[in-house]
Amino acid sequence: MQKVGSRELKNRLGRYLRMVRQGITLIVTDRGKPIAKVSPPDEGAPGEPTLMDVLKRLDAEGKIRLAKGSLGKFRAVRSRGKSASQMIIEDRR
Repeated sequence: MQKVGSRELKNRLGRYLRMVRQGITLIVTDRGKPIAKVSPPDEGAPGEPTLMDVLKRLDAEGKIRLAKGSLGKFRAVRSRGKSASQMIIEDRR
């Protein structure tokens, strides 16, 4: 376990996330007092269902529907005329 100040964590987030990926647990401090713990995700206890197992069970029960594929590329909608921000600016005058 390693301690890191909140400002240091913010300034070097990428570095600390790499450390967590390697299995190191971080204790985040604010003015020297521990406020948070950043650790790698637990794999779960043996025999405990994973998130995907739970989602598949809920899908089989009909409580949720799992996605069948990706949504594809999103195309922005183009509108004619003035933009909303332009109309708001004009309305304020």
